[in-house]
Amino acid sequence: MRRLLFPALALLLAACQLSLPGASGGTAAAPANPLTGDAIAVTSLDAAPPAIPPAAEPVPPEPPAAAPVPPEPQSPEQIACERRGGSYARAGAGDARACIRPTRDGGKQCRRESDCEGTCLARSQTCAPITPMFGCNDILQDDGRRVTLCLD
Repeated sequence: MRRLLFPALALLLAACQLSLPGASGGTAAAPANPLTGDAIAVTSLDAAPPAIPPAAEPVPPEPPAAAPVPPEPQSPEQIACERRGGSYARAGAGDARACIRPTRDGGKQCRRESDCEGTCLARSQTCAPITPMFGCNDILQDDGRRVTLCLD
């Protein structure tokens, strides 16, 4: 293997030296490929690259016209809820809907449930901002006892 490698390297080195300007008295002919004998094209590194035409920007397709979605018919519960200032929304863990209303005394200090329109939150001792409060919440009962109330 070494016997074949060194002669090939020597030929390649000689070809490189011949292609340098000023080597062996001026401009040399294009070196030949030592494996095929074909002439190797020599190009200048200073030459400008060929012009590449700019790619046309893709035009996104127009979305199909969507038909207007008719509003869901309102249930009597939803109408009554919205009249009282609430919002009829999905609440709790399931798909059930409930009327969520803001309380008039949300954030007010409290010591028992009767001090509030909704519930008295035990941790902050303030009235709940909405009613009902879904999830598990520590509240103060009317007698002042702290209990955990969970609504799903």
